[in-house]
Amino acid sequence: MAVGLKERNFWTLVLIVIVGILIGSYLGTLVGLVPGGSNVVKTFFTYNFISFGFGDFVNNKPMLIDLAAIKFQLGFQMKFNLLSVIGVFVSLYLFRWYK
Repeated sequence: MAVGLKERNFWTLVLIVIVGILIGSYLGTLVGLVPGGSNVVKTFFTYNFISFGFGDFVNNKPMLIDLAAIKFQLGFQMKFNLLSVIGVFVSLYLFRWYK
């Protein structure tokens, strides 16, 4: 039987969604590695329709923060494709049956 959302932990839901995104992204990477050139189906499943973050990802360099005594680099980027969205929905469906 399905358990109501009020009886579950919010952080478990967040973890399940992140795992769904990761699994879907890995599946998108695997589809991108399939030989056969660039065709419509491969492009449909591997096209990143949302990409956001901070840092210089055009040149593949993180953001440099220089405080004279301390220097550190920060960078963060998220990319979503169709398979990552499918992964989220599958993980949420499985979370519905989690006790």
